[in-house]
Amino acid sequence: MVQSTQFGSYCTVSEYESTVNTLALNINVQATEKLMLNAGVTYNKAEDEWNWDFADRPTLEFTTATGTTGTANPGYDTEIQNNLMDTYSDLSYEQYEFTVGGTYNFTEAFYTTASATYDIFNSDEEYVYGDEDGTAYYGYVGIGWNF
Repeated sequence: MVQSTQFGSYCTVSEYESTVNTLALNINVQATEKLMLNAGVTYNKAEDEWNWDFADRPTLEFTTATGTTGTANPGYDTEIQNNLMDTYSDLSYEQYEFTVGGTYNFTEAFYTTASATYDIFNSDEEYVYGDEDGTAYYGYVGIGWNF
């Protein structure tokens, strides 16, 4: 029989801080009796940081039924693999999103709607998947029926 106890946790040896700020400005305008237009601008700024030293991590200690004690050595728990974890957990980016759209009512029940968005993503640091700077264009067109 093996009894095991983990002393401490990663929370006691690491520090994580996250700050996210968002500003969104939107406008809806009833252009005509049947046409509603909308536009929006959104800005996001995020900063995340996780600081820890692999050598300070808690270890798994055990005691057997015969009183033998020791520490566990799971094969993947190495400094080479895990000491860069805090580097991968640093995040800093800005995102700008610009959207325009509208809805046109053919009747009280039948309508069409469309929207187009342009996104700009600026990453100050490489994250898990590398450099994530870029732009994106996307939109939609739809028809609807209110009942």
